[in-house]
Amino acid sequence: MTLLREIQLLLERTYSPVPINLETCLIGESRCAALNRLAGGDAAHLAGGGRTFLRQAGDSLYLAIFYSRPVIAELEANDPRRALNERNISALITFIEEITHGVQAALLFQEGERLIDTEAYARNLETQARVDTYLVLSKFAHILCGGHIPRRVGAWLRRQLFDNSHRRFATPLLRDRYRTAQRCALGFLRHLRRLPIEERPCALRHFRALSWPQKLAFAGLP
Repeated sequence: MTLLREIQLLLERTYSPVPINLETCLIGESRCAALNRLAGGDAAHLAGGGRTFLRQAGDSLYLAIFYSRPVIAELEANDPRRALNERNISALITFIEEITHGVQAALLFQEGERLIDTEAYARNLETQARVDTYLVLSKFAHILCGGHIPRRVGAWLRRQLFDNSHRRFATPLLRDRYRTAQRCALGFLRHLRRLPIEERPCALRHFRALSWPQKLAFAGLP
């Protein structure tokens, strides 16, 4: 099974199945460049390692996922299913985030969400991506560590994911979007860690179903 399919199925087991195999949504550099031009606005300022494109046509949602050559090359040379380290962690985070964007967008569309071009929608997806990426990283670490994740490993994963990369975005809107999404995700994950293990799946599904304003309120953010 491919790494992409493995991560998609993990997210579906956590939340709910989606009627799409994200492997069929992968695109190359030329198609990514064309979709970037069509997206306009702040799209040119987004990170180039990975992108998820969404388009609504009638009652259908179309998805396209792009990964840069360096991201794919690093994961192929340094398989995260064998080890997590300073070399592959950044590429893995990018890889997971685009998968969770695809899964969460498909789930929202199934549930009737159609306002896919709004800032609230984008912030909701970014917050959920941080939560889901941390969960997937933790799953990898749990397997690689043979069970319990040592505190230092958990702290290292959080440092890698919840960093200051949002400051590198060129526009105030994007800097605020990713900073706020990160704060919101951290607020929920602190709550999640306080829960008994058997209650966490229900809490994850509850948080995922919240709207962006409800997620902010849950995390105690204005």
